Amino acid sequence: MSGPDGGSRADEKKTTRLRRDEPRPASPDSGLVPVNANILPEGELHLDTSDETRYVVRGTMGQGGMGEVRRCLDMRIGREVAMKIVHGRGRSTPPSIEQRQRFLREARIQGQLEHPAVVPVYDLGGSADEGLYFTMKRVRGATLQQILERLSMADEAALARYSRRKLLNAFCSVCLAVDYAHARGVVHRDLKPANIMLGDFGEVYILDWGLARISGVPETRRPATAERGDPTPIQDPMAGVRPTVHGEILGTPGYMSPEQANGLNDQLDGRADVYSLGVILFELLTHEPLHAPETDSTQVVADTLLGVTDRVTEGMRACQVPPELEAVCLRALQTAPQDRYASARELCEAVESYLDGDRDLELRRELAEGHAERACDMAAKTIALQNQGNPAIEPRCAALREVGRALALDPGHTGAMAALSSLLETPPRELPPGVVPERDTFARDEQRVLGRLGAYSYFSFFLYAPLALLGMGVRNWPIFLIGTVFWTLASFGHLWRYFHPRADGRVAPALVLLSSVSVFLLSSTLGSHLIMPTVAAVHGVTYLLGRDRSVRPLVWAASVLIILLPVLLELLGWWPEHYRFQDGVITIFPYALNFPPIWTRVFLVVVDLGMVLTACAMVAGMRDALSTAEQRMQLHAWQLRQLVPAEPSTGRSIRRVRRRMDSARRDRR
Repeated sequence: MSGPDGGSRADEKKTTRLRRDEPRPASPDSGLVPVNANILPEGELHLDTSDETRYVVRGTMGQGGMGEVRRCLDMRIGREVAMKIVHGRGRSTPPSIEQRQRFLREARIQGQLEHPAVVPVYDLGGSADEGLYFTMKRVRGATLQQILERLSMADEAALARYSRRKLLNAFCSVCLAVDYAHARGVVHRDLKPANIMLGDFGEVYILDWGLARISGVPETRRPATAERGDPTPIQDPMAGVRPTVHGEILGTPGYMSPEQANGLNDQLDGRADVYSLGVILFELLTHEPLHAPETDSTQVVADTLLGVTDRVTEGMRACQVPPELEAVCLRALQTAPQDRYASARELCEAVESYLDGDRDLELRRELAEGHAERACDMAAKTIALQNQGNPAIEPRCAALREVGRALALDPGHTGAMAALSSLLETPPRELPPGVVPERDTFARDEQRVLGRLGAYSYFSFFLYAPLALLGMGVRNWPIFLIGTVFWTLASFGHLWRYFHPRADGRVAPALVLLSSVSVFLLSSTLGSHLIMPTVAAVHGVTYLLGRDRSVRPLVWAASVLIILLPVLLELLGWWPEHYRFQDGVITIFPYALNFPPIWTRVFLVVVDLGMVLTACAMVAGMRDALSTAEQRMQLHAWQLRQLVPAEPSTGRSIRRVRRRMDSARRDRR
């Protein structure tokens, strides 16, 4: 790929590397002629006012308090152009002499900056109706501010179209265009995303040169009305610009450099634009403004003067921006101009180095070392607090974050791996808040499994009921009907539990009582010693398999009472006699059903098989659920083990790792 001068990018990069440590001249091309913005009297400008029908207005593209931009058709050429006009503080107020001079100055500066990223000026004229105007190319596309707003909202189309690489390439084009302007002696002074436009076909434009300053050329001044450094209201450049005075702030809060915020307008050079480019780079990388939009302009100016490096570091790391780009942005945003990049071209070269894959490995190692040290400190603090009975959730989270950052910078860092290993080997003693929702999800899944299995078990009663009704015959209808009602309620209760699982298991106690009564009423068939123990055991297992420990005492008590209560009631004479023991023979007296020989045998076989199969299905279902959970946990543990080699997982202490890290650091020095 050829560079702007026809040479290859590789050659240009090689030259850049050779001279990186050499002082750069103020202008990269000494053959460029400085911009001439001397404002002649309007009578000597020979403005063409004879043909007022050349431009046909088709609409307004933007407007402010002191001017507007219109979409016009040039009847001579047959093309659409943008026409910028100037008026006073109101549309009906004529512009002052100072406003007209500044407008002409903007037109001459923009017209002489012949660069692909500067919108070309076609014509400068005057109209009896509209006054001064200049026409320029009508550009189409979206401003960087519009693009960043869409990216901040995670717009899928914007994310697909404007990748980080594409935006960084466009940023480099902006830097080179700004460097060209600096070479011509022009400082923009109002660089911001709203003044940068990206076209649909790769075009990049820098808009609005109304605040531009020409080095060495004094600007129009009027008697100062504010003390030096007092912040004054900022005017939208599209709405006109106030004359420059000592102590007056020109620019946009949040994007202007500290020297602009101090009102040092006559001392500005290209490094003021470098600062603005640094703010744009931050927003481009994080999709968030450096200063909150709702912050008062006065506070923004004060924050700019105090320095923004801490805010930049926090925002970059929150968005996981590569450290090379973080370092580039931090240098561009230094408060002192001499600490920044000397030119916009140097800023461009720093970004291009990242895009070309030139990673600063030493910088990555240093950053990884710092993160690893903090990880080891936080891991040791976590373990110490846990030994004292403190859950230490916050230190653990901080340690894991530092481990992640260290390993992202240096995947083989021994200290970070040892810290990770120690944290994994010493899990927290209580569930962190973030695990509780996941635990509740698992609990609801268990409730669904238990509800499904319980519904199967209790609905199986209706397989036995036809045998009792059709084959054996009912002896005591009230007992039989009451038992049927309770079994039906228990069946639908478990079905409801399946469709409406609750993590807290508050439905379980009611179901335990309902099911226990149903099982208890079975004693009216064969007493408490036949079938009943098996049914009671299945009933108890159904509820003891759940994770809710609070219901266990109730399950144990109900299971015991199911067996003992019929015996006790029979001994007290409150329950009909079921068993008579005489001469080594047990005689059973059922009072709920008749016992014809053939149907009784069929009934007992079906009931026995049902109990065995139900118990097996219940245990198998829960075992499958537990196996799935165990497999998931084993997979998680296996994946975590892949992060840590075998050596650090041998129980090495954090103190020993710290000694090795300190020794390695001394060796490097």
